[in-house]
Amino acid sequence: MLRKILIALGVLFLAVTLVFLFRKPLLQATSNALIEQDQLQKADALFVLSGNSYDRGNEAVRILNSGYVPLFVCTGANPVVELKSLNIDTLESDMIVANLHRQGVADTLIAQLKEGTSTIEEADAILRYCRTKNFKRVMVLSSLLHTARVNSVLREKFEKAGIELIVRGAPSSRFKESEWWKSEEGLIAVNNEWIKTIYYWWKY
Repeated sequence: MLRKILIALGVLFLAVTLVFLFRKPLLQATSNALIEQDQLQKADALFVLSGNSYDRGNEAVRILNSGYVPLFVCTGANPVVELKSLNIDTLESDMIVANLHRQGVADTLIAQLKEGTSTIEEADAILRYCRTKNFKRVMVLSSLLHTARVNSVLREKFEKAGIELIVRGAPSSRFKESEWWKSEEGLIAVNNEWIKTIYYWWKY
């Protein structure tokens, strides 16, 4: 009996030691599994999903300036709850538009699709919009850690519709995705995204 206990403790000690020694690649693998983006290619339009207007707006302008897209479509119908305390009633997609304006993007290059309060609702709204415009290849931009989930939600829908999809992610300005465990923002972001990923897998 004592021998079995000692063996079990030895195995546990070895497992804990290995986890400690390889903690950095294990933690990096946790965030890497959430990232799945395509190579940049020219597209008919760039759809910027609602949320994180600063990072996504900045990345959208970088893509525009690189010559890959001629048009932005800012999506989503979620209100910015934090701004209600200042008596400001606006949508997350409005905030992205404001960031694009701040960086000198002309109104003629921006469209707004005020539909969808979740990634899957936005996906359906974007697909309908693409069909009305006869788009053949589109780019969808979210946060970098959201790209695997965005792929899982949009890829099959768009392939069935005969529309080529390019998913891109905006890196965070608050933390490094490769070292997410070093900041509170990173811990929250990875934790929340894994919860959403599991929820989407279970529900859809």
